[in-house]
Amino acid sequence: MRVVAAFLVSCVLWPAAVAAAPVNHKDAAHPVVSGTSTWVTRQGSVMVLDIGRDGVVRGYFVNNAPGKGCRGIPYDLNGRMVGETIAFRVGWRNGVADCLMETQWRGHLQPSRNGGLEIVTTWQRISTLAPVGKRREVPQQGTDHFTLQVGTGSQAYLEN
Repeated sequence: MRVVAAFLVSCVLWPAAVAAAPVNHKDAAHPVVSGTSTWVTRQGSVMVLDIGRDGVVRGYFVNNAPGKGCRGIPYDLNGRMVGETIAFRVGWRNGVADCLMETQWRGHLQPSRNGGLEIVTTWQRISTLAPVGKRREVPQQGTDHFTLQVGTGSQAYLEN
């Protein structure tokens, strides 16, 4: 119950923290995005990040991209953020599904055209299935743009 209450409080207080955070403050490792934040891709996928002051990134990712597998289920996410550069991975396996894939993203935080923040990434998806008697598949690659959601909780995106 405490975790749920803390999550709900962070969703309510996050917009005020973003507005009050100094954008170019050099003493803090991640002045704009430290703490919990919700990001949405152009395809509707949702990730919730908890970024520590030490740059450790934890959270979860819900794939909602049309035509892709493992949709609508949260998967653990972990990685690292240094300055405006971020790298994270999702192993598409949890207690509900095993999609036999892993995706790694690398990118950077930047201002968006509408005055908010976005994370622009390239990704690489590989199979976690060990090939027997044949060559390993070529990794799939692509790009994602994640837009920071201010003033909304992540629950609304999980229910879609």
